[in-house]
Amino acid sequence: MKAKKEYKKRIVKKYRRKEIFRFILAYFEGNMTDDQRRELGDWLSLDERNQRLFERLQDDDYVGERLREYQRYDSVEDWKKLQAKLQAPRRKVGRWIQVCAASVTILFCVGMAWYFIGNDIHNENASSSVVEYGRSKAMLFLATGEVIELESIRDTIHARVEGESFVNDGKKLVYSDTTRVKEVEWHTLQVPRGGEFVLCLADGTVVTLNADSKIHYPDHFTGKERQVSLEGEAFFEVAKDSLKPFIVKTKGVDVRVLGTTFNLKAYPDENQQTTLVQGSVEVLFDKQQVLLSPGEQVTRVGEELKVEQVDVRPYIAWKDERFVFENEPLEGVLKKLERWYNITVFVQNSSLHGMRFTGNLPKYESINKVLNVLALTTNIKFELKDRTLIVQLE
Repeated sequence: MKAKKEYKKRIVKKYRRKEIFRFILAYFEGNMTDDQRRELGDWLSLDERNQRLFERLQDDDYVGERLREYQRYDSVEDWKKLQAKLQAPRRKVGRWIQVCAASVTILFCVGMAWYFIGNDIHNENASSSVVEYGRSKAMLFLATGEVIELESIRDTIHARVEGESFVNDGKKLVYSDTTRVKEVEWHTLQVPRGGEFVLCLADGTVVTLNADSKIHYPDHFTGKERQVSLEGEAFFEVAKDSLKPFIVKTKGVDVRVLGTTFNLKAYPDENQQTTLVQGSVEVLFDKQQVLLSPGEQVTRVGEELKVEQVDVRPYIAWKDERFVFENEPLEGVLKKLERWYNITVFVQNSSLHGMRFTGNLPKYESINKVLNVLALTTNIKFELKDRTLIVQLE
């Protein structure tokens, strides 16, 4: 009896998630070795949840639906091709993996299917730490010195005697515009790590603030310009006003627009970056001036502004509740996780910073799921203790 328990314990210790993924991948590719067949059998007999996961991975309809739901392909055209093939008559179990081989890669499809339906995999090495994903929260600093925690006082209206007011619903702060207010008050909206918030300015401009960001702005606009300042990251949908340009000031860089949609990243520890979605923006730094067209991005690198054509999706996906990474260095991926999940990251091997990752994941998901995908596609080991993430080579 004792020997049987020791054998089972050995199996649990041996089969980490990445190893299980590899021999399941070999099964679908049809090139399993004898050792891998034996390992698969041992793992399946270890826990009924493992058997259930394996059965789901062979269910064309189930996996196809998961892939359709999350649409994780490099282009709309690839996605349409895959949809058409998935909707074709079934010939045998496992057809979905053949489709994946034809349109992207088996590794990609198995990995994504694994990610979404492998949550109950039996794994004793999984982290016991529970880290919540971010949510709508922010602090509002008024000109009077008053500080309002917006998350705790939802559905409230703040009004000045002269007529200006703002409404807070716990997720969005909306200012009204009135000509009765003569004196301008400057407010600061600060979103902490693990937060996000939407600000509707008095002119109708909508600003979506990412985690660890703050914006300084007037309660209403007067004069010939509409000016705000930003530290962190925000997505701007600027209300059109041909007579009053909208200017966003960051440390050293100004962005000037009339009516435009763009993303501006200005964290102190990263290169400042402006990505244009619609309209046009003028970016000014020192004596340099750059005019962007939709689909272009300008990055401040040292004392220079560098412009390039980009796919805007990875840069604006955060506002649509997703993480989208396109060949992104691991360092950048970890910074996003650090801010959204309000954790501290320690990378024990400096060589890891140069690793790159491509993926498309929901933001409102446990950090363990995100880390599992990173671990499956790299040789990285993650250890989460309370709110500290340790990253090291496996």
